[in-house]
Amino acid sequence: MTQKLKILVVDDQAIIGELFKITLGYKGHEVIYVQDPRKVAEAIGRGELDIAFIDIVMPNKDGLEVLKEVREFFPKLPVIMMSGYSMSEQRSEAMRLGAMMCLQKPFAGEEISKIIKDVVMGRKA
Repeated sequence: MTQKLKILVVDDQAIIGELFKITLGYKGHEVIYVQDPRKVAEAIGRGELDIAFIDIVMPNKDGLEVLKEVREFFPKLPVIMMSGYSMSEQRSEAMRLGAMMCLQKPFAGEEISKIIKDVVMGRKA
């Protein structure tokens, strides 16, 4: 991956943000990590994004609300939802709202890299 990507990560667990930064940051990608879902609009106001990873279950604002907000700014942005819970109703709603897939936590850094390669790099090839 020589192309540098701008990746949004929204998750209330700091360890997830660190995983993305470690996994993708060393490859030269810009990871915009937002721990408080209420601050997403502020973070995404900084220009184009290539892909977003959004947790479904967060305090203050759930991932489905965040997905709707992101869709307003970037209707065609590839969005991957994440969850450590078995929540088929929320997953179905996320897919209906345009999420590409739901990633089950815990996951490895290699899974993130593969998704990015398949979703983003495949679209730009």
